[in-house]
Amino acid sequence: MAASCAETDIHRRLLIVEDDPASCEAMSDVLGDLGFAVLCASTDREAYARLTTTSNLAGLIVDVNLGPGTTGFDVARFARQLHPDLPVLYVTGEASQESFKAFGVPDSEYIAKPYGVGELLRLVQSRIAAND
Repeated sequence: MAASCAETDIHRRLLIVEDDPASCEAMSDVLGDLGFAVLCASTDREAYARLTTTSNLAGLIVDVNLGPGTTGFDVARFARQLHPDLPVLYVTGEASQESFKAFGVPDSEYIAKPYGVGELLRLVQSRIAAND
């Protein structure tokens, strides 16, 4: 990973919930270059644990389909219970715009896989970095 929490301002900490470790590592490298400290969770249970024990999150990037367990929609709803103003960005290759509108948390964004690095950076900068 490009940045660790010790190397970066803790107020720029992101949680990425992604069941594909290579995808999380790729996002971590790109976002680390923007000065974010990135924490990765590969399961819903790990995400819930991180959300309850991590303070000063700047944003949540969550895959909708996390395999067995709950969905990314559920993780985001839980995150918003703990952190009501937390910016949320959903990434998915399977959910549709309609399911995002039906199940996504208010004032969140959705990006379909495969997406380009530029698109990811644009959304993070407009939705997450703008709240710094």
